[in-house]
Amino acid sequence: MRVAVVGAGILGTRHARFWAQQPSADLVAVVDLDLGRAEQLASTWSTTNSCSVASYADIDQMLRDAHPDAVSIATPDNAHRDPCLAALAMGAHVLVEKPLATSTADARAIVEAGASAGRVVMVNHSMRWIPRHREVHAATTETGEVGSVVVAHSVKSDVVSVPASMLRWAGQSSPAWFLTAHDLDLVRWFARDQVTKVWAQGSRKVLKARGVNTWDAIQASVAFRGGAIASFESSWIHPDTYPSLTDDYMHVIGDRGVAYLDRGRESLEVYGPRGSRQPKHATVYEVDGRIHGSFRHALEHFEECVRFGREPETSARRLIGVVSTLESIHRSLENGGTVDVTDPGQ
Repeated sequence: MRVAVVGAGILGTRHARFWAQQPSADLVAVVDLDLGRAEQLASTWSTTNSCSVASYADIDQMLRDAHPDAVSIATPDNAHRDPCLAALAMGAHVLVEKPLATSTADARAIVEAGASAGRVVMVNHSMRWIPRHREVHAATTETGEVGSVVVAHSVKSDVVSVPASMLRWAGQSSPAWFLTAHDLDLVRWFARDQVTKVWAQGSRKVLKARGVNTWDAIQASVAFRGGAIASFESSWIHPDTYPSLTDDYMHVIGDRGVAYLDRGRESLEVYGPRGSRQPKHATVYEVDGRIHGSFRHALEHFEECVRFGREPETSARRLIGVVSTLESIHRSLENGGTVDVTDPGQ
């Protein structure tokens, strides 16, 4: 399978590495508005694999020249629509980083384009492939240990350098788009239900003082059609001295039992002369120089769906409700009060 990667940032680099090392795929091109970054990433894998990986600053030119079977899109949160539509128009399958889009209208446009083209469109909500999350999903059934979801609570936080320096486009996103997107997808998946209403509040202070015009923290209350409720808290202003880049946990209470996910610590703690750290291996870790973890499992799922013509577990069609809910959370932040959500379900 011939694959191109759009976006040569942190996640785009990871996508390129996976496809370059995947025996059943060929990385054929890298695209980035910063041509120098695209050239550097393409050169890395051309040298390593002794094959030519082309570099481009323009996706349309790449699609005409390279003719990829599939495209991995790892552009900023608010810049997914156009590259998705361009790739689908040229007949390529699409794997796009979460969130699918930052508006319901854009999400629907991508879904409709995928249906018209008859191509697979998958959103990389890779946390679904973390084993403990799949364990909770299995337990949140009517007869499972936890039972049907009654209430859930999630907290997800990043250190302040993520929006202040790591993400040049943080001002066009928010902690909800960047962080809550993960846990909203998980709780919606656990509950097997549709969101109907949201109410949210937030704070702007720390990042505004640093010249980044976005929310420091957001708390959102969510109601599901079947009666379940959930709260989602996200922030990205932890001090950079915090021992891990991300801290998070989730509490899921069902009508039969409880599941508690402490994802901030994964048992391993390392203490050295410069401080402490808590390495996380559930999403990405290395064995003999190759990527493993839920990120790998998700991309392999995409490849299998392309090869066998299946709808992905996290297809764009199934994820419209996540985008609609997040869009409604931001509407509530700006306008106050409860906002109704149109969630087409999974």
